[in-house]
Amino acid sequence: MAKGQEQAKTRGKKTKNILNYPRTGVSGWTRFLPSVRLLVVGGLSIIIALCVLFSIGYAVTDVPEPNIEATGQTSTIYYNDGKTPIGQYKVQDRKSVPIDEISEPMQEAAIAAEDTSFYENRGISIKGLSRAVVGVATNKYAGGGSTITQQYVKNFYLTNEHSLDRKVKEMFISLKIDQQQSKDEILANYLNTIYLGRRSYGIEVASQNYFDKPAKDLDVSESALLAAMIQRPGAADPADSPEAYQARFDYVVKSMTDEGFITEEQAAKVKMPEVKKASKEESLKGQTGYMWEYVRREALRKLDIDEAQLDRGGYNITTTFDKDRMKEAEKAVKNLPPDQPEGLQAGLVSIDPKSGGIEAFYGGKNYLDQAFNVSTQGHAQAGSTFKPFALVAGLENGVRLTDRYPGSTTTFNYPNYDPFTVHNFANASYGPVTLLKATQSSINTAYQALNVQVGPEKTVDVAQRAGLSGNCTPEQLKEGDTRNCTIGLDPNPGNVLGTASVKVIDMANAYSTFASNGVKHDAHAIKTVKQGEDDKEIYKSETKGKRVFDKAVAAETSYALSQVVNGGSGSYAQNLGRPAAGKTGTTTNNKAAWFSGYTPQLATSVVLYREVDGKSVSIGAYGGRGQVTGGSFPIQVWTEYMKDALEGEKVVQFPERGELPDKPKPKNTNAPAPPPQPKAPSENGSDNGGDGGDTKTKAPIDTPSEKPKDDEDKGKDKDKEKDADGSKDAKGDSKDSAKDSKDSKDSRDSKDSKDGREDGGSSKDPDGGPKGGDKGDTGGGGDTGGGVDTGGSGDTSGSGDTGGSGDTSGSGDTGGGKDKGDGGKGNKD
Repeated sequence: MAKGQEQAKTRGKKTKNILNYPRTGVSGWTRFLPSVRLLVVGGLSIIIALCVLFSIGYAVTDVPEPNIEATGQTSTIYYNDGKTPIGQYKVQDRKSVPIDEISEPMQEAAIAAEDTSFYENRGISIKGLSRAVVGVATNKYAGGGSTITQQYVKNFYLTNEHSLDRKVKEMFISLKIDQQQSKDEILANYLNTIYLGRRSYGIEVASQNYFDKPAKDLDVSESALLAAMIQRPGAADPADSPEAYQARFDYVVKSMTDEGFITEEQAAKVKMPEVKKASKEESLKGQTGYMWEYVRREALRKLDIDEAQLDRGGYNITTTFDKDRMKEAEKAVKNLPPDQPEGLQAGLVSIDPKSGGIEAFYGGKNYLDQAFNVSTQGHAQAGSTFKPFALVAGLENGVRLTDRYPGSTTTFNYPNYDPFTVHNFANASYGPVTLLKATQSSINTAYQALNVQVGPEKTVDVAQRAGLSGNCTPEQLKEGDTRNCTIGLDPNPGNVLGTASVKVIDMANAYSTFASNGVKHDAHAIKTVKQGEDDKEIYKSETKGKRVFDKAVAAETSYALSQVVNGGSGSYAQNLGRPAAGKTGTTTNNKAAWFSGYTPQLATSVVLYREVDGKSVSIGAYGGRGQVTGGSFPIQVWTEYMKDALEGEKVVQFPERGELPDKPKPKNTNAPAPPPQPKAPSENGSDNGGDGGDTKTKAPIDTPSEKPKDDEDKGKDKDKEKDADGSKDAKGDSKDSAKDSKDSKDSRDSKDSKDGREDGGSSKDPDGGPKGGDKGDTGGGGDTGGGVDTGGSGDTSGSGDTGGSGDTSGSGDTGGGKDKGDGGKGNKD
C-alpha cells in the first residue's frame, strides 16, 4: 500500500495520548483501569516529587537556637490581684555530664524504653512519623513513637505543639543532628535534657534527687525506674506512689531482656528500688505549697504543656485565690480545739458562684509535712450533705415541699433489693412530716422514701449536674488515682443518705451551683495566663457557666436549705447575720462531719474526718464532745470563715420562689395517711406550709417538742436579726446573737444526742438505708461498703489501700439483698 494511501486511511482517527488513558482499543468500563505504563510513570513521578520536596525541605531547614523553655525563663503565679506573687515554677537545678559519667545500665534502659533501634536509625522513625501525621490530621494525636533523637530535638529546639508543621521540622532537624553528632553525643544530650519530676532536669540531677548518688553509679533497677518515668514524669512521686510506674517499669525490664542488655535470670531479680523522700522547699510551707501544686496541675492541663515547659516557659499566671480569704480560711480551721486526735484532717473550699473561681481552700497544716491536699484530693463520705440532690430530683419531677413522708423507722421495698429498714438519728420518731420539715431536720426516713419515689439514678444525675465528679472506674480505684472521680457514686436506693465519698472541692462546687440559682461553673484556680515580653494573654478561664437546673427549682432548693439554718440542724449559721442556706452531714461511726452552705455571693464546704495509717477511723471524743457532728465544729468553722470573708460585702437576698415545673409526680408508695382535720397549728403556722402554690406562705417550723434545745435563746434575738434588711445593724446584732449563743454554751457543749439538731441516723443503726458490707473505708469518709481506702497522706490523690469493691446497695436490717455492697452506711444525721 502506498504511503499516501496509508495516511489517508488513518487520517481522522484519534491518536494515543502519552499515558494512554483512558486506554485505546479497550471498550467498556475497563478502559478506565490504569495501564502498567501509567502505574510505572505515576509511581516514578511521585517518588521524584517527594525526593525533590525532601531535598528542598532538608536544605532550607536550619538547626534553630534552643527554644524559650530550654533557655529557662521563670513562670510566676499570683493571687487574684495579679500583683501579689504566690510562688514560681523554674529550673532549680541542672547539670550536664558526658556519656562516660552515665552508667551503662542507664543508657541501656533509656534505649530499651524509648528507642530500641537507636543505633541503627538515622534519627527518625518513619512508623512514628506516619502515626503522628494521622493523629494530627484526625485530631487524635497521642504522642509516642519518636526516636531518642526526635525527643531531644523537640525538648531542646522545638515545643510540644501538636501540629504537622512541628513534626516536619522535627524530622529534618533530627536528620541533621544525626549527621552532625555521634550516637553517644546524642544519647548524652538527650539524657541531660529530659525532665524526670521533682524539678529535676537531666539524669545527673534526677539520680541525686531520687537515689542520692551520681548517674554513673545507677544500677539496673534504678535505671529502669528512671527510664519508666521518662514518659510520665509528673504522674506521681515514686517515693509515695511507686505503683504508678510499676507497669512501665516491668515493660522496661522486659525490653532490656529482649534487647540482650540483661539476661532473664538478671531480670527476674530486678525489683522496684527504694527511693528517698523528696527534699522540702521552705518557700512552699503552709498553704502556699497547696496553691502552688494545685495551680501547677491545672496549668499543665489547661495549657496542654508538660512540666518542663511550665518551669522554663516564662508564664505569668493570675489565679482566683484571694489572699485575705486564704488567711481567713486557715485561721478558722486553726481555731478548732487544740486537743486533736491523731490523724484528724480538716478541709475547706470556698467558691465564687458567679464564676466558679476558687477563692480559698485549706489543704492541710503544712504542705512540707503533708503534700496531700485534703480539700482537692481527699474523699470523705458525704452523709446528709447528699440529700439536697434528691430534693432537686424531686422538685424536678413534680414533688413539692408540702408533700408528706414517713418520719419514723420504716421498712422499704425496692426492686431487686431485699426489704431494708431505715432509722433516724437516736431512733427519733417524728411521725408524718412534710418534705420541708424533713429537710430542716434532716430526717432519714423521709428522704429515703423520696429517693425510692423519684429513683436513685435521678439523684446521682442531679449530683453530677451540680458539680460532683463521675463515679470512679475500677481502673482508677486499682491505681489509687481518685483525684478526678467520686467513690461509690452509684444508683443504689441508699445513696440519698450519703454513701458516696466526695472531694470537698466537688461538694463546694455543687453547692455553688445552688448559690448561682442553678447555673453551674466549673471550679478552677487559674484566671488568666500571659507570656512573653509583651505579656500576651494566651489563656482566660471560661466563666459564663451553664444552666443545669430550672430557676424556680433552684430557688425552691435554696428556700428549703435556708430553713436548715433558720431553725434546723444548721441553726448555728444564723450567727453569720445574713441570709444563708446549707446542709449538715455526719456519717456512720462518726468518721466524717460536714457543713456545706452558701450565700448568694459565696459557697463554702467544710469537712472533718480522721485517718490513721491510711485507714478511716472514727473521730471519737474531741473538743469536749463525745462525738463530732456537722452541726458542731464544721458549722462553726464555716460561720467564722464566712463572717470574715463577707465582711464589708453587701447583704444579698436569695431569689424569690417561683412556679415549679409541672411534671407528673411519681407515685409515693410510702406516703403516710393524710393528717386529721382540723390540724393543730404549729408555733409559726401550718406544718404543711400551704399548698405550694402560694409562694408567700411561710415555711413550717418545728413544734416545741421537736425544737432544738437552744431555739429559745435564738428567739430572743429575732427582732435584732431582722433589722435593716441585714445591713450594718445586722452585723452588730449578729454579735449579740453570738453572745447569747455562748450563754447557751455556744451550741458546743450540748449533749451529743441533741447537739445541733444533728440530722437523722440512729443509735443502733445510724446509717439508715440498705446495708452492705463494710468492705473498706473511703479515705477520710465513712464506710462505703463496696468502696476502697483511698485516703492517706502523699502527693497522689486518695492513695491508700485499694481493698475490695462491690456492687453498691444491699439490704438493711432484714438481711442481705441480691446486690450487696456499700448500701446506706453514709448518713448519721
